[in-house]
Amino acid sequence: MKLLKPIISESVYRILRNLVRRKKTLEVKPLNDELEKAQVVKDNFLDSKIVSLYSIVEFINSSLKKPMRFQIVLPEEADLTKKKISILSPIATALIGFKEADDFVWKMPSGIKKMKILKVNNS
Repeated sequence: MKLLKPIISESVYRILRNLVRRKKTLEVKPLNDELEKAQVVKDNFLDSKIVSLYSIVEFINSSLKKPMRFQIVLPEEADLTKKKISILSPIATALIGFKEADDFVWKMPSGIKKMKILKVNNS
């Protein structure tokens, strides 16, 4: 398993930086930590298979028996009935900036999980 560095487009980086600045809560710390180490690229250079804000991502983690599929959205747009999860959720923070076929480990509230991104849709 390789050490992965998240890749984020400039426009999404700005949106997420503003979100972190506006919300002064503990829930933004993991996202802030990811932004600190992210490689920021010009919008038109972001690979279409990289998980970003508004991506629909299918993934599996070590505690699940079957894949899950969600769209990553801003907190005010989150709606689990529509399979839209907040970027501030631990799972969305874990996935942002990584790409289809990446596998990595992530510290979740329930412990260390092995993650694998199966499919990313950015259309």
